[in-house]
Amino acid sequence: MSSTCQVVGRKSTLLECQTNFHQPLLKIPTATPGAIMPSLILSLPTPPSGAKDSNVVLKLGGYFTQKRVEPVGRAYSKRARNMARGRSVSCDDVDDAAKARDALRKHEDLVLRKYRRSIRGKNFLDLTMYQQLGVADMGFDVTDDQVKKAYHRVLIEHHPDKTGKTENDPNYLAVQKAFATLMDPQKKRAYDSQCDFNEWIPTGNEKIKENDPNAEGKSFYDLYGPIFLANARFSENKPVPVLGKDDKPIDEVYAFYDFWNKFDSWRDFTHDSEHDVDSAEHRDHKRWMAKKNESAAKKKKKKEYARLASLVDRALANDPRIRRVKQEEKDRKARAKLEKEEAAQRLIDEENRKKDEVERAAKEAEEKDKELRKDVKMAKDRQKKLFRKVKKAFRELMVAAHEQGLEGSIDVIKTEDLCDSLDMEALQALVAACGESPDKLDATGLNAVTNALAKL
Repeated sequence: MSSTCQVVGRKSTLLECQTNFHQPLLKIPTATPGAIMPSLILSLPTPPSGAKDSNVVLKLGGYFTQKRVEPVGRAYSKRARNMARGRSVSCDDVDDAAKARDALRKHEDLVLRKYRRSIRGKNFLDLTMYQQLGVADMGFDVTDDQVKKAYHRVLIEHHPDKTGKTENDPNYLAVQKAFATLMDPQKKRAYDSQCDFNEWIPTGNEKIKENDPNAEGKSFYDLYGPIFLANARFSENKPVPVLGKDDKPIDEVYAFYDFWNKFDSWRDFTHDSEHDVDSAEHRDHKRWMAKKNESAAKKKKKKEYARLASLVDRALANDPRIRRVKQEEKDRKARAKLEKEEAAQRLIDEENRKKDEVERAAKEAEEKDKELRKDVKMAKDRQKKLFRKVKKAFRELMVAAHEQGLEGSIDVIKTEDLCDSLDMEALQALVAACGESPDKLDATGLNAVTNALAKL
């Protein structure tokens, strides 16, 4: 095979070759099993005498060059294998396509057998639409593509041409209705709102093991946990916090109930409405039907929120974690009250002792001592009044910090803990650190409040 090459183009190094196929220069032998394919020697001639492009001259070097090329790679191996077996290049592609079709057919057969078993011996009309289409395993998150594939697969099973029934066959119509419902986002949401859902909630009077002295009854978490989890699927806001267990931090427990007290449900009650708007005789009739359906749906929605509110209230009343916190607070207040009464009693006893001593003294000293007690009482009143003002200022500062959501802010309960536990000087120091008043609130002073609370 002889060839002549000439430069084409001004800014490229492309070579245009003219080949004489009557005189082959190189012949590649046909591969045989176990044969080793030869290396190829490619020779590039010198550039034509008329070549003026310096890039081409520099690229080819202006002299005869030889380059060794080894035949390698998957494509080469595949071609050599086909040639050795006397097969064409496209045989493997045909085999792969046949294997893929066979695998798909087997998969479809497996899915159909599973579907037939799932509906065998059951009233087809009593099944959910997901079960009727064979996508129950995929749940409520099934995609439109999955519904379409399942519909085309199942429709053949119930088609009159296969079953020998008419086109009014209830099963055949049910499949079509299920497809139309699950492919319409609004209808699907309405159907999902009532499909396979148990609205039962605990009565609140159940015996809770964690709250019973004898540890009898059912676990609070086993009773209420699954109920909250089941209702969480209707939440517009994600993620939905879980009830948790006994070791859940109390702040997260309060956050859990706060979320459910503000629960925003997407549940729709328009499925299986009393009036079918599609059967309306005229526009006014259709509008009247839609209005009636909407009114009924709103009543059901209101009832749904009342049910959820009852669930939250009953859980909150029986939650052992909340009960422990309330009991601890009750015990703390009782201890504080007792300590206060004991301190007052000690003061009374001391005053009585002083009074007895004064009575035994001379009448002259009695008047003087009486005046002294009067001064002491006035000083105590002033001190108490000042202490009340300091407590009031501290409470206002803590309320402002809590409303602003500042880091280190504390709630009302902890504020009262500090007011009842700290003396006036310590409380005055905290007020000063926080800026004296709410309009001058200093967030850095909350660190001192946190430290004081930690020392209680």
